[in-house]
Amino acid sequence: MTEAKVKKVKPDIRAITRLVPPSGNLVQGQSELPIDPQLAKEAAEIIAASRNHYGGSEGDANLRKAVAEKIKKYNAIELDPDARPFELMITNGGTGALVGIAQSYLKGKSALVFEPYYPYHRRILEEFGGKIETFELDESLQFEKGALLARCKELIGRSEYPLKAIVVCSPANPTGKVMSQIELEAVADVAKELDLLVISDEVYEHYVTGENPHTPIASLPEMRERTITVNSFSKSWNISGWRLGYAFGKGELLAPLNNAANVIYVCPATPLQAALSKVLMADANYYPQLRDKFDEKRISFSEGLKALGFDIYDSGSAFYLWARIPKQFNDAIAFNEMLMRDAGVGMTPGSAFADSDAWDAHVRICIAREDPILEGAMEKLRKILG
Repeated sequence: MTEAKVKKVKPDIRAITRLVPPSGNLVQGQSELPIDPQLAKEAAEIIAASRNHYGGSEGDANLRKAVAEKIKKYNAIELDPDARPFELMITNGGTGALVGIAQSYLKGKSALVFEPYYPYHRRILEEFGGKIETFELDESLQFEKGALLARCKELIGRSEYPLKAIVVCSPANPTGKVMSQIELEAVADVAKELDLLVISDEVYEHYVTGENPHTPIASLPEMRERTITVNSFSKSWNISGWRLGYAFGKGELLAPLNNAANVIYVCPATPLQAALSKVLMADANYYPQLRDKFDEKRISFSEGLKALGFDIYDSGSAFYLWARIPKQFNDAIAFNEMLMRDAGVGMTPGSAFADSDAWDAHVRICIAREDPILEGAMEKLRKILG
């Protein structure tokens, strides 16, 4: 008689966050940098002018126009913000777009994620009647096209929760991995061969610092008609609490998301959308400066961690660091508990992002903090590990 496999208990990221003082919080994946002053000013003026009423479920027209301009400039994809059905909609954060996708396409279906994966890709889908299946990356976070195709073929023909979609997250949460052109083409080929939807989560596109540029999978040949791209302003504009994101794709693909949004949350916050529309594309240097600022944080904090024995994955992006903890430790949960207890510094254990045991000695470190916070956290780590 075989023993039932015990379900692995995953670390709770938000629970860990509450246990760490702000001065040592490298846990939760949000930017704690200050809001852009002009954006704050615009929002205050719009709210004071009583522009605080319902808007369309598809989002503010001026913001959609500005986002279309942004997508054309940074993604080389042209969208018509006035097209019907809508090719572009503003959502309640990237999460709102993912909820719409789950509600519209994935009930009774499954989607494939690359492991290590973002936990909310699983949580959202399973809350709305779908299922997540994992495809494990190797120890260097690479994969073979043949193995991906075989895994998808295994899942697509089953009677319960047949495979409907592949989720691409690049740069990835938690690892920061930027998929190469070859990897994206491999995913695209599999999706086209098996007639799968692709859900492309590109929230961290403006933090790419390495040799692989950010390439939207929707820009590859024949992929626009089968890809829904999800993005957010939460990280890049330091406004996670505003809950503003967007989704774009072929109008026929996006229409069901708009119907879901209208029922689930009616509309994104109207005064905040109006404020963002005024500043989003006003400064041509905003996103390059953001990238350079985070690259400096990445270099500085990585050097400090390496001196303490961490092995840092060279992800090609700079919002998260993905690291193997010092060799004398093998359990990132116990290691993190020690850091919180003795140093007041917290990270996220790698097991929060995986079903397998392969990443139990890894941690995700969020460096979206002001430099004095990062410097103080590093000093505390040195006292414990140095």
